[in-house]
Amino acid sequence: MIFCPETNNPGTLPNLIHPMQSRRDFLKTGTLLSAPGIVHISLTEAIEVSTRKSDPTILLRSSWNDNNIGDIGHSAGTLRIMERYLPQARLILWHAAPRPVTEALIRKNFPRVQIVNGGFEGADSDAKSEVMEAFRQADVYIHNSGMSMNYGLFNYEWGSTMSNLVPFYYCLENKIPFGLYGHSFDKFAPPSQLIYRDVLSRAAFIYTRDTESLDYIKEMGFSAPIMEFGPDGCFGIDVRDEEKGLAYLKQAGLDHQKFLTVVVRTNTPHLDSDGKGNLLNPTQTPEKMAEDRLRLDKLKAMITHWVRTTDLKVLIAPEALKETKYGKTLLYDHLDNDVKQKTVFRDTFWNADEAMSVYARAHTIFGMEPHSLIMGLALGVPIIHARPLAHGRKGWMFRDIGLPEWLFDIDRVSSEQLIDTLMTIEKGYPQAKNKVTKAMAYVAERQKATMETVAKATS
Repeated sequence: MIFCPETNNPGTLPNLIHPMQSRRDFLKTGTLLSAPGIVHISLTEAIEVSTRKSDPTILLRSSWNDNNIGDIGHSAGTLRIMERYLPQARLILWHAAPRPVTEALIRKNFPRVQIVNGGFEGADSDAKSEVMEAFRQADVYIHNSGMSMNYGLFNYEWGSTMSNLVPFYYCLENKIPFGLYGHSFDKFAPPSQLIYRDVLSRAAFIYTRDTESLDYIKEMGFSAPIMEFGPDGCFGIDVRDEEKGLAYLKQAGLDHQKFLTVVVRTNTPHLDSDGKGNLLNPTQTPEKMAEDRLRLDKLKAMITHWVRTTDLKVLIAPEALKETKYGKTLLYDHLDNDVKQKTVFRDTFWNADEAMSVYARAHTIFGMEPHSLIMGLALGVPIIHARPLAHGRKGWMFRDIGLPEWLFDIDRVSSEQLIDTLMTIEKGYPQAKNKVTKAMAYVAERQKATMETVAKATS
């Protein structure tokens, strides 16, 4: 909306923007908005005006997994950011594989978003035509937040590497701008850096969700025109399922801001992996099990201190499906009986909107995973992140948004440090909430800037 001082009413800028003016031309004349008699408009409004006539189509590849609410949250958050700052844009969400849990949430909360399924190549003809039609319509293609642009981190399979890069080659061939949004980069084993550097240097933009990744790609010689810090898309999430969330809180006996949420990440494979593991979900070797015990003993000490000191409850919640099993056997079952009586273990998985409705009522969220913590911050809830450094650079995002005192290496931090940090939050809760507000204000600033870049890429 634009304010016209001559009429003292909201309206359009008469005789300033021709109805057929392009987005590119409008952005070039942006200085006119500061002329005498014209009130400066916000970035959000500038983007809205610039897209009003041309209505760009944005194709977003996302939704990596239905068994991790963070992978669901990437999609819901980024779509909300786009709807907020580019309200006239047409949004297409591409799932390379069907994601029924994510799709249910998207259809409920984003009715205007079109979802397409299928592989970019090698898929059956119907799926391929649906995806390729989306590319033919796209004004910009965006690969969403995650860790998929790595080689040698999870495996050394060229097939998975090329499946992510081939769409970029198609965009280059067909002059479609493309970019990466809130991504982490951890490893380019030789000779993969030659390919990644060549392709991604021709991206319209690369936003990394942590500055460590940004430094890494610069060191590797990447040279895209815009390479900046841009928060994980999940920071934009605002979806809720109040009916399910409130029902669960009532059934679990959890009261508003009267419980600590604890999210674990164990050295265990996916439940359907037949024991085969990877970097984030490793096979349960004796060494990995011993590592888990050391880590979870720290959480046990923190939970015990919280319960016995505050007389408040604890919710052990799953960010990943597998922790509905291992969170119980490796943590909850090891708590002392008096602490167990004050601790709720959630043994069923949930969609991101139900989790959001529960997290909104938490006092504080502790996590070894980042995305429940991102959801907490988006809801105004203080967080503590203690992660294994081996899980990648993504954890540094909390330092980068201004919360370094709440970020730890789980293998180096002591239980006493975790307890001190938690009790400092509890004793100075208003101050902790203010820290969250300040951090999220910076996130919002960066979100606006990223969407301005997307708007320019579509012009």
